[in-house]
Amino acid sequence: MSQALPADQPNQNYVKASPLAAGYLTLPERFFVTPSDPEAKRMVPSLAFVVTHPGNSSGFFKTSGKPFTLIFDLGLRRAANRYIPPQQKHLETRAPYVVEPGVAAQLSSSGSSPADVDAVIISHVHYDHHGDPEDFPNAEFYVGSGALNVLAHGLGGIASHQHFDPNLFAEGKGKELPPPTSAEWKPLGPFPAALDLFGDSSVYVIDTPGHLPGHVNLLCRIGPNKWAAFCGDAYHDIRLLTGEREIGTWNDELGRILCIHLDRPSAEASIKRLRALNELGNVELIAAHDDGWLAKNKARMHPSVL
Repeated sequence: MSQALPADQPNQNYVKASPLAAGYLTLPERFFVTPSDPEAKRMVPSLAFVVTHPGNSSGFFKTSGKPFTLIFDLGLRRAANRYIPPQQKHLETRAPYVVEPGVAAQLSSSGSSPADVDAVIISHVHYDHHGDPEDFPNAEFYVGSGALNVLAHGLGGIASHQHFDPNLFAEGKGKELPPPTSAEWKPLGPFPAALDLFGDSSVYVIDTPGHLPGHVNLLCRIGPNKWAAFCGDAYHDIRLLTGEREIGTWNDELGRILCIHLDRPSAEASIKRLRALNELGNVELIAAHDDGWLAKNKARMHPSVL
């Protein structure tokens, strides 16, 4: 199978994608890569992406003539006290951090209404990606297959970052995407499973397992032969994508070996596929906590577009 992405079609639809820094937190290098500097830390963004489709879709999302607004990830909550207590406690281990003003306020300040957001897809249900769903009253919320079970039941309390809010979504608001083994998902480029959201090959959800159950990425066609991939927590350090580092592990107080990725072999496989995507040359990959990308691209942040 070809690793290439599908070519533009006649009358191809493109989407506009606008990144937002939805809070900042501080990550110790030793939890994410090996070899590492045990003292190194860096303050990183938690990026969200506003994606606007021109409308008229008969894909997974059914749209009429008006543009359809989709947000991928919501970053951090807009106030620390909006987290459940175990998450607040963990957030303190990521100080210094910045949570304000939140995605909804940033949209409002640029003249967009959070009430006009049609759908939100959360890459995975960790605290620094789900933001404040209640700020988007008319949006439908989607997570990857298995993520609602994680919200409801957790993962058995392993590691301090594995705390989840079972009441994150109002009743009936949170929905799961179909399982990536279902017929709606098709192979795409280097990936075994992708879901064409609008039925016109303009936006795909990509199954990228490993970090947490239900972890997904978003691949957007933003111009002729030009794509952007929003990679969530598939990798936390660009050196994992380039192959300069490997995924890190550490020992907890009981001597257990822990990893930021729940399934390290699957995470390694996802990174390998993203590396192949990057090597195509017409795809810009942006991970949620890519501080290096943000430093170089501040002029392209919301309300600008990629």
